[in-house]
Amino acid sequence: MSEQTDVRETLHQYALSAPKTSGVYLWRDDKDIVIYVGKAKSLKNRLSSYFASRRDIKTRILVSRARRLEYIQTDNEYEALLLENNLIKKYKPRYNINLKDGKTYPVLKITNERYPRLYRTRRVQNDGARYFGPFPNVSALDDFLSLVKRSYTLRQCKRLKKQEPCLYFHIGRCSAPCAGKISEQDYQRDIDEIALLLEGDFVQPLAELKNKMQAAASAREFEKAARIRDGIQAVQVLRGQNTVEDMDPEARDYIGWAAEGALITFTVFKMRGGKVVGRDLYRTESLKDESEVLPEFLIAYYTDPQQIPPHIFVFSGQGHELAEQWFADRFGVQVVITAIPLEEKPAASSTDEAYSDPEAAAAEGDGFVEAAADSVLPSGYAKRTDGEAGAVKSNPSHGAVSDALEAAEPHLNYGAVADTAENSSGNEPPSLHEHLAAMPSSVLRRHRAALAMARFNAKEDAARRLKELGDFPAVEELQKVLGLEHPPRRIEGFDIAHLHGKYTVASLISFKDGNPDKKNYRIFRLRKTDGIIDDYTSMREAVARRYTRLVNEGAELPDLIMIDGGIGQVNAAKSILDALELDIPLVGLAEKNEELYRPHVNRPIVLPRRSAALRLLQRVRDETHRFANTRNNRLRSKESLHLVFEQLPHIGAKRAAVLLRSFSSIEKLATASAEAVASALKITPAQAEEVIAAAGNYMNGTL
Repeated sequence: MSEQTDVRETLHQYALSAPKTSGVYLWRDDKDIVIYVGKAKSLKNRLSSYFASRRDIKTRILVSRARRLEYIQTDNEYEALLLENNLIKKYKPRYNINLKDGKTYPVLKITNERYPRLYRTRRVQNDGARYFGPFPNVSALDDFLSLVKRSYTLRQCKRLKKQEPCLYFHIGRCSAPCAGKISEQDYQRDIDEIALLLEGDFVQPLAELKNKMQAAASAREFEKAARIRDGIQAVQVLRGQNTVEDMDPEARDYIGWAAEGALITFTVFKMRGGKVVGRDLYRTESLKDESEVLPEFLIAYYTDPQQIPPHIFVFSGQGHELAEQWFADRFGVQVVITAIPLEEKPAASSTDEAYSDPEAAAAEGDGFVEAAADSVLPSGYAKRTDGEAGAVKSNPSHGAVSDALEAAEPHLNYGAVADTAENSSGNEPPSLHEHLAAMPSSVLRRHRAALAMARFNAKEDAARRLKELGDFPAVEELQKVLGLEHPPRRIEGFDIAHLHGKYTVASLISFKDGNPDKKNYRIFRLRKTDGIIDDYTSMREAVARRYTRLVNEGAELPDLIMIDGGIGQVNAAKSILDALELDIPLVGLAEKNEELYRPHVNRPIVLPRRSAALRLLQRVRDETHRFANTRNNRLRSKESLHLVFEQLPHIGAKRAAVLLRSFSSIEKLATASAEAVASALKITPAQAEEVIAAAGNYMNGTL
């Protein structure tokens, strides 16, 4: 096989392992130069398409010259579009359109005047005005401006002169502040409401717009109602989260990290001049607690004083003050390190919850991909890549200003925020709560979103490393803990799920080399315990059905069986293995105290909380939980819907089953055509109309 074929196959495999989330990807050549930057709604689908057999000549040339592939995940397509634009301007890749005119996406400007104006512009100046954006969706931006012109009577003229009101006033498009027809306070109230629509708590203004839309529709002014509707949709589009570009000119870095056992990945997003201009990804191994690794990384990562930003944001950790002192003593650089929790209260965020689900983590793939060897950082840190930017000198754009709603001045001074909090409490340093409370809410949201994106990419890479390498340390430790003859490379786990004895199912999941092996997942709908609660009998049935079949087929047996439960469930499973004359090691994990039980041994094994072996068994246990509960919930929903269908006219048990297969939900049935329903159920059109009407009544709560 030629070298070119080897490279192509390596890149193809990385593309196949990419997540199905939005993001930006970069192709690099043999000199590590970026030759193409692209964006994708689904990174996996887009990158895989480059290796399809029937591609045009341009795509084949691009792939043939590529030697490395990278990608950055974003929260949505809007962020991907902005980040793509920034990276194209930075790298000027050979196969991208060369943006020589230097234009950027438009922003909205509220002028710094007694009676402010609102208009679209591409120039951001340090003039005390408030800027919102940028907005790549120009069509939505125009719809929003149209909404403002028709719903708010802001002035249209560039200069205010005391005179008689103009035509705009007489047609209801201007409040004529030039002629004193509106007070400054009332005018400013409209401006504040518009600002809330763009950035802030826009629930109340949006509700008022919806009321206006409904009032216009009730008055049969349908064109007016449609315009307001389009404006509302435009607001929702413009309010899409954007963490890759803002109006804050301060140079700053956002650092997120994640650990999988001893493997730790750090992600650094670099914001310069209000734009994400680069992302560095570093891999290392450490036995330190995850909250203690930050100072060591900061000292190893920042080695050039010219490339250290004045502000660094992290989401947790310890030793920030020591790191700040080290920057000052070693480089003479004043750096402020601010910790912003990803959630306002100590609860798992939606982003974190996504990673508590092993299937979701495996399905979504990896936050960063490249086919290249690692270089070395000081203190043992392995550098994965120099990122999109390398480090950039802190030289913010003098024209950029803060777009924070609450900020009265054009620039946000984070140090001033800290000083204010400190002065308010004497010589006491401000608490984290006081510091965050002093920060404008819109600014806090942006920082939190950027940190979440950094941590998201770090988590994905850490999960990918574990998948690539296999969790061999955990497997080896588990062999020692349980006294096994061979490493338990294949582990199968069982769990039982039911609702008061109904819809009883058993899940079987499989791990190979410490990672999920989903093609060997199975679900058993249990027969003996349907309608009763008996976990021991349920476990015996599931184990018997699984291993009787494997024995009969002569299939591969697992190296270890893990039961979700205590000594009772373990002994129940052991009785089946003995009856089948199988000598497969067996262990139970009791959730309450995370204790390990062996068959017929009442004294449990208690492992340290940071034990790799315990972590592996917890992953197996959590996956059995998830898989069993998912199927149990599906059965409950299906049964409930089946009963709902049976309440409809002309529908019995058999026809309810037909409806479930054909329409899957009461909503789809209520919107189906009479012909489709009549054809599926073999009834007359008149009877089908009755069924559809009854389904609609059920949705309205009148059945």
